[in-house]
Amino acid sequence: MAANQQKRIQYLQYRFTPYFIIVLFSVGVTFARYFMIPEWGVLLHLGLFVLQAATLIGVWHFIKALNGYFDKRISFSNGATKRMTLQILISLAVVAPVVAVIGIWLEPHLPAFVTKQFMIIAIMLFVLVVFLFNFAFYTFYFFRNWQDSVEEKATLQVRAAELEREKFNLQYHQLRNQVNPHYLFNTLSSLDGLIQTNPELASEFVRHMSKVYRYVLQHKENEVVSVEEEIGFIQHYIELLHIRHGDGLLIKLDISDDAKEKGIVMVTLQMLIDNAIKHNIVQAESPLYIVVSDDGDSLVVQNNMQRRGHIDTSNGRGLTQLAQLYAYHTDAKIQIDDSDSCYTVRIPLL
Repeated sequence: MAANQQKRIQYLQYRFTPYFIIVLFSVGVTFARYFMIPEWGVLLHLGLFVLQAATLIGVWHFIKALNGYFDKRISFSNGATKRMTLQILISLAVVAPVVAVIGIWLEPHLPAFVTKQFMIIAIMLFVLVVFLFNFAFYTFYFFRNWQDSVEEKATLQVRAAELEREKFNLQYHQLRNQVNPHYLFNTLSSLDGLIQTNPELASEFVRHMSKVYRYVLQHKENEVVSVEEEIGFIQHYIELLHIRHGDGLLIKLDISDDAKEKGIVMVTLQMLIDNAIKHNIVQAESPLYIVVSDDGDSLVVQNNMQRRGHIDTSNGRGLTQLAQLYAYHTDAKIQIDDSDSCYTVRIPLL
């Protein structure tokens, strides 16, 4: 709506500005002529004002029509110099005789100070006016192209931002879907074994699993949640992992109250914990230690290194997508420190 209104205002300005300038110029000339030739009287000066304004408006309309004719045959983009030269020469060739006839008609009434030098100056001014009228279209052409270029660039930038946003949303949903059918299959397999061997623990397992999926469903429209909410979710998730892996997995949460009040992309902790489990051996004889803490502006997830030999389900894009997603929310970067003894990921708090 605002864009249409702005275009309408620009159209009105383009349409009426030339007439305003012509009338203003004619008024100025009329006042100057009145003080130079007061004996002509007010009515004659008014008549000359109307004649001058009408002549200039007529010249403007002729040049406007000529410009439209050339637009269809020789555009400015195909040769601005050639186009301007032809348009000005034809303008002068057609308009000059008309102005000459008017000058001859007025000659008997001209005052004595109108000498040949005066007439030469008047002719030069006339040529200048014709040139300026033509140049106005030339200027408008480049202004319109510049404006269209700016609008097109702005539109492309907005579209690019929308596409980037859509891409981040897709990546976000891919990350969030780490709680996926593959995970559900492994979880249900563990549950099946517990039902037969330890029904009470199986019941606890189901309660934690239901809270994990409830969290995902409750926040499915949110990208960013508070760290405190994420911790509430991850504690249930950790309980499921402990039931599955037993003493082979030790996870410690050590997060300050200040950090809990800040934001984090949903399921970030779950994705990082899963990443550590996927890439490292988890067994009671050699436990995998994961510590989640904070250092003021970042959440730190650190684990000891005991790499697996081969990982079937890894595509190496999880952390890259997570970094791209965080780049949408903050200028701070995800930092990764991969040493022989430990693997550390620092996530900026939002």
